[in-house]
Amino acid sequence: MPRPTADQMADRALVLYALVRRATIELALEGFGEDPVRMAQAERARAETDRWLERESLTGAPSDVEGELLAALSGSWPRKAVVDGMWRKEELGVLLWSLQHIPSLPAPDEEFEGSVLESVITRYGSVSSFRANGLLRGEREIEEAWLTADAWLGMAEGSEDTTTASISAERFRALGWLRDAAAPAP
Repeated sequence: MPRPTADQMADRALVLYALVRRATIELALEGFGEDPVRMAQAERARAETDRWLERESLTGAPSDVEGELLAALSGSWPRKAVVDGMWRKEELGVLLWSLQHIPSLPAPDEEFEGSVLESVITRYGSVSSFRANGLLRGEREIEEAWLTADAWLGMAEGSEDTTTASISAERFRALGWLRDAAAPAP
């Protein structure tokens, strides 16, 4: 099972970062309705993300669905896409951990903090520095984290604790890809 390279992990983390940021904007827009000022701000942010993805050679990195969502006009995401996009922070956190940008994973029933993830991406000052500073964790650490996520996912199935189930599912998917690059990307 070939593992993704550090470059593949970094690029995937950057795409997830863009997706989570966009989902956050979409969620905020839900609270403002059709406010033209907020819509204009959101559109400027969307255009900047497009430029950033192009500048960093990431335009081909999002999946087809992610590409459609990122290209969609602000305020047009379906509610399910907004919720799914917000949960992608768990996958982003796993990838940042796998590149040793984060020292440890939160407890299986605790979410990653968005501000921590943002600071990890931006603290290097450039995408090239972010990419250069990622160091792959060992296969054993990835395997142990995957086993933990699998156990928590199994315990959360059918329970009323949707938060833990969502955390476990997102982390399990990311760790599955880290174990085998042929698996669907998180």
